[in-house]
Amino acid sequence: MRIKVLLCGLVAVALLTLASSLSSLTWPMGAVTAILQLVFAYTWPRMVRSDAPWPITIILALCSLAATAATIFMPGASVMSHSVEAIAVGVLLVFISQVLRGAEAEGRLAGVVSGVTGMVLAVLGSAWAASALVGYGFGLTVVTVISLLGAGAVVVTRLPNRITMLLAPLVAVALGAAASALPIDILWFQGAVMGLLAGLLVGSLRALALASKSVRNVSGILGLSCGIILLSGAASWYAMEVLAFI
Repeated sequence: MRIKVLLCGLVAVALLTLASSLSSLTWPMGAVTAILQLVFAYTWPRMVRSDAPWPITIILALCSLAATAATIFMPGASVMSHSVEAIAVGVLLVFISQVLRGAEAEGRLAGVVSGVTGMVLAVLGSAWAASALVGYGFGLTVVTVISLLGAGAVVVTRLPNRITMLLAPLVAVALGAAASALPIDILWFQGAVMGLLAGLLVGSLRALALASKSVRNVSGILGLSCGIILLSGAASWYAMEVLAFI
């Protein structure tokens, strides 16, 4: 399972890096982001074993694609400002979809929790598209990808979770800081922070996936790998937004 998740992640980050390298164009990054969001929208409710996966899939797809389109074509005062609107609409739609299932339907509360969680993850993934609109976008992508690969190399081992939870962030921090030596307009402490977030994310989700045993098939593999990548992009984006004030 761990190797398959890593391989799927490698394909995704390769596409993101290639799209980000086309700095004169914004649509390639938006297109790759949309593909990841669609894959995640389909696989997430099946990975968490939702009783009614299709309504959640449709809501995740609509909200995440709307957020990415708004980010690319209608950036506000903050490039990611429309994500809040997409999340607000998505939460409402998730509640409505579960209410419409009827009072006797099973798993409605679980459907709300998993639906809202997946919708937030998918919408925040539009941060990858937002990175195409800023000058440090390529650097953000490179540092995040390198950090993810380093953390991924740790978690594919059979080491226990208590070790990988510590080792993955350490390796990712070191690689993130080292990657700042490349000509990518990223300072060493910015790279270290992005690496730390990526390492914590990968280590935590690896532990959760093993504990819940939710990654048993193709949907689980694709859902976990896409979820990690989408959330890591959001974490790096907001980290750079905060570090800009330092």
